[in-house]
Amino acid sequence: MKYLAFLLLLYLSISASAQELKTEFIEKFAIEADRFVGIDEFSNLYYISDNVLYKKTDKKVFSYSNPELGRVHKVNIQNPFKIILFYADFNAAILLDNNLNELSPVLDFTRETKFNNVSFVTGSSQNNIWLYADDNKLHLYDYKRNTELLQTLALTFYNPEFKPIDLVSSFKNVWVLADIGVFEFNEYGVFIRGYPLKDTSRIFPFQKGFIYESKGEFFYNDLTQVLPIEFNYEGPSETIFINSSKFYVYNGKEVYEFQIKS
Repeated sequence: MKYLAFLLLLYLSISASAQELKTEFIEKFAIEADRFVGIDEFSNLYYISDNVLYKKTDKKVFSYSNPELGRVHKVNIQNPFKIILFYADFNAAILLDNNLNELSPVLDFTRETKFNNVSFVTGSSQNNIWLYADDNKLHLYDYKRNTELLQTLALTFYNPEFKPIDLVSSFKNVWVLADIGVFEFNEYGVFIRGYPLKDTSRIFPFQKGFIYESKGEFFYNDLTQVLPIEFNYEGPSETIFINSSKFYVYNGKEVYEFQIKS
């Protein structure tokens, strides 16, 4: 029974529709940064240089750093009013507002949640964030009350070979990526379905479902079918970022912007 969700939706990964989504090149621009983070729904640019997070608007540049927590491992700008910085080396995170002011104290997961290793952090609704911890479970955590609201079953309950490599979310759903597929949960931590997608290296929430990359090609899974995405870009892709209907590629020097069209 634990493999049922994978088997029922096997066709999603092996039979793509004849339709496809297309991307149209819009522009490219240079940035001086160690890492390109992304561009939010208000067209604000985020990047990291010398371990400082910068947000560049059309009027001002904001910055934030917290050197006591070490290297910024990942930045989540899904909600530009609740930006999440994850510091993996110190098993900690902090949330910032839209001006990069601290929205929360430092969340020390070792002390506050008793998890020695939080591997992934992503957003959720209200005052909550999703955590994937060393107990192989997802945890919904209220950062204002320092309270765990719920936890899922261990992911190996659904497939003993499942080893997460990334965690992404919308305001309603959360997806866990492994090299053998994707698990989807709703906002209450209820397992919805699994997708047996092999060789998937990146995943992004998009519209009703998610976009994923497999062997250099991109596909949109709208939860009923899989649509290939025509993507005319040749060159290195140090960072890929997808937001709304925009597709961004950073090659280490320049950001290429594409519009996703159906």
